[in-house]
Amino acid sequence: MRSTVPPPLLTIQQGQAARRLLSHIASLRLADADAQLLATVIAVRAARAGSGNITGQDLDFLRLGDTPTAVAELASLGWQFAGDLLDGDRETPVAVTVPGLADALPISRTARSRVSGWTTRTLASKTVKKASPSARLAALFLAESLVDRAVATALPHRVKRVRLHTAAADERCGQGH
Repeated sequence: MRSTVPPPLLTIQQGQAARRLLSHIASLRLADADAQLLATVIAVRAARAGSGNITGQDLDFLRLGDTPTAVAELASLGWQFAGDLLDGDRETPVAVTVPGLADALPISRTARSRVSGWTTRTLASKTVKKASPSARLAALFLAESLVDRAVATALPHRVKRVRLHTAAADERCGQGH
C-alpha cells in the first residue's frame, strides 16, 4: 500500500497573501474565467516585483478556451507583455509587467514563492487539472478558504509526526534514551 503524504500547506500569513491576491484578481473587470485564470497565474508571479514571466507552455498548462482574448483583456488593463506570448517560442519566457501590483499587494519573497507553488499544485491536482477555467478558479478560491482551518487542524499532527520521525532517527543512530 502506498502512503499518501499531505501536500505542503501555506502558513497563515501565506494564506492571507493568497487571499489578498485572489481578491485583487476578483476585483479586476475581466469578462471571463479564461482571463481571470491567466491573470491569477501572472499576478502570483509578478506580486513581488510587479513583473513576472510566463511561457507558451504555461498557457498550454492552463488549457484556456480562448487564449488570445484572455491576453487581449489583460493588455486592455495596461498589463504589458514584453514579447509575443501567443506566436513566439513556447519555451521562451515573456515578461509581463502588471502596473501597481507590487504596491497594491506587498508580499515577502518566501510567501510569493510558496503561494506560487501552492497555486501550481492546486491547478495541477488530478481532480482539477482537466476542469474548465471557471472550475479551476473556484478550486483555487475554495482551497484558499480552507488554508487557515487546515493549518490549525494539521499543525498538531505535523508536530507529532516530526517528533516521531526524530525519535526514530535517534534510535537508528544509537542516541535513544
